[in-house]
Amino acid sequence: MPKLTNSFATLKTKHQVGSKFLIVGIWNTIFGYGVFCLLDTFFDWVFTTRSIAYMCAMGLAQPLAIINAYIWHKYITFKSETKGKAIVAEFFRFSATYAVTVFLSLFLLPIFVEIWKIQPKIAAAIIVFICTVVSYLGHSRFSFKKRINTTNGIKDNQGV
Repeated sequence: MPKLTNSFATLKTKHQVGSKFLIVGIWNTIFGYGVFCLLDTFFDWVFTTRSIAYMCAMGLAQPLAIINAYIWHKYITFKSETKGKAIVAEFFRFSATYAVTVFLSLFLLPIFVEIWKIQPKIAAAIIVFICTVVSYLGHSRFSFKKRINTTNGIKDNQGV
């Protein structure tokens, strides 16, 4: 029976992390999409070329959303206890995961807008759903994955 109980506890923990990921993700989506919309509106006023406006907006909104997401996922979703210099490695793993979603966004946005003729704000909203799945898989399996400390065999978030 202990094996079944342990499996249930693991499933419950994964469900809780998944739920927190969605809640934090909703917040970060609102934050990032809001920043994108504000910047897109501003840059549309500044630049005469529409593609420059929305691409600049995306290029600036993404780093701000990544920093916001790291803070919330670190402390709320994955409850990472990483401290000191190891935070830098954790942030780089987190950023590497987001780099994939940023490049995916930058690749898909012009396709949606220029080829499929979808408005930039709607295209960005569609891309959010695609990147959410990629992001969750990357963060849960790479960015904040608990690692085995080889010196004492204890699972922690400290290792690189």
